[in-house]
Amino acid sequence: MTRRRKEPYHPGAVFLVDKPKGPTSHDVVRDIRRWTGLRRVGHGGTLDPLASGLLPIFVGAATRLNEYLAPYRKSYEATILLGQATDTDDSEGQIISTAPVPALGPEDLDAALEQFRGQIEQVPPQYSAVKRDGVTAYRAARAGEHVQIDPRDVTVHVLVSTRIELPLVTLAMTVSTGTYVRAIARDLGEALGCGAHVTEMRRTAIGAKSADDGHTADELKAAADAGRIWSLAISPADLFPDWPHFRLRDEQLQRIKRGQKIRHAHVDGWDKALALNAENEVAAVLRRDELSAATWQPEKVLAAS
Repeated sequence: MTRRRKEPYHPGAVFLVDKPKGPTSHDVVRDIRRWTGLRRVGHGGTLDPLASGLLPIFVGAATRLNEYLAPYRKSYEATILLGQATDTDDSEGQIISTAPVPALGPEDLDAALEQFRGQIEQVPPQYSAVKRDGVTAYRAARAGEHVQIDPRDVTVHVLVSTRIELPLVTLAMTVSTGTYVRAIARDLGEALGCGAHVTEMRRTAIGAKSADDGHTADELKAAADAGRIWSLAISPADLFPDWPHFRLRDEQLQRIKRGQKIRHAHVDGWDKALALNAENEVAAVLRRDELSAATWQPEKVLAAS
C-alpha cells in the first residue's frame, strides 16, 4: 500500500467562482483541485445544482477561514412557480400537488411575503443536508423515508418581489446563513394555498462580494491552461474587508507562529482581527485578550512554522 505524499504548504487564496446551473459545489471544488494541483480545497457555502452564482473556493491554508464566512449575509434572486409543489421544493423533484393560483397583484404578494421577513422559524427541506439522529435528510428522502426536521431560527433581512408574471414570481432576498430559499418558496405556496417551488435561483452576493466579482468555469479553465490560474485568485483578507487588518513585522509574525500573544492597538467594537504579512497573506486569526484590549492572542494560525 502506498502512502499519500504530504501536500506542500500553501499560504492560502480564494477563487470567487460564478457557478453555472448544473454542476454541484463539489464539482467546482474538484475542478479547482485539478487546476491548482492542490488537494486542500473547500467551498464557502453549498449551491444546489439548480442554482448559479457566487461560490467562494478556499485553497491551501485559507480553508481554515471558511467558518468565518458564515455570519455574512447572502443575497439571492429566485424564480418561483406557483400552483405546483414538489418533493424537493424545486423543479428537479416530483410534483406532489397542484392547485389553482390566486389572482395576485404586487400588494397582495407583498402582504403574503411579510410573514417571512425578519427572524422566523423555518423547517429545512426534506431534500437537504440536515441530519437527524445521524441520518441525512436527503439520503432518507431518496430512500422513500420521511425525516422529522426541527425548525430553526433564521433571519430574512430583505424579501421583495421584482417581477410577477403568474404563475411565476421572482423574488430578491438577503438572508442569514442557514436560510433555505426553497423553503421560502414552499412556505409561500402553502400560505397562498396553491403550493410552489423554485425553478431558478442565483446567489448574487455574500457580504461585500457579488457574483459580478466571480469568474466563470471557462475563464478559470482558460487561465489554468495558460499557466496563470493564480492571477484570478484573491487574498482571503479581501473576503473580510470589515475586519481589522494588522500588518505585522517579522518579529510579531514569529511570535504568532509560536502561538504567543502580541501587543497591538485595540479596535473599538472588534474582538477579532486578521494578521497579515508583507505579501498580504493571512498569517493568523487573532482574538483580543479579555484582560487587555491591546493584547491579541492567536486563535487560528495559518502561517507555516
